Amino acid sequence: MKKLLLLATFSMLAAACGGGEVDKLKKLKDEACACKDKTCADAVNKKMDDVLTGMKKEPSADEAKTLMEVMAQAGECLAKAGASANPTK
Repeated sequence: MKKLLLLATFSMLAAACGGGEVDKLKKLKDEACACKDKTCADAVNKKMDDVLTGMKKEPSADEAKTLMEVMAQAGECLAKAGASANPTK
């Protein structure tokens, strides 16, 4: 399940952009790592999905690197808390 969650996250990231979204995702990563249960993790996962979906332009190389690191860390935290691979369910 962890791999599925990370794969879904990275596929969304491929169409993402940086800017303010990077800061939002960093904050959400911290929120994800603070989750202790599935309900919290699913809620944060949904918020992250919404931010990624709302991104309009291609990230710079530096932003893409940062986004990959942030999303990998968030994915690990979400998986530990038991997040669903599909945050909309």
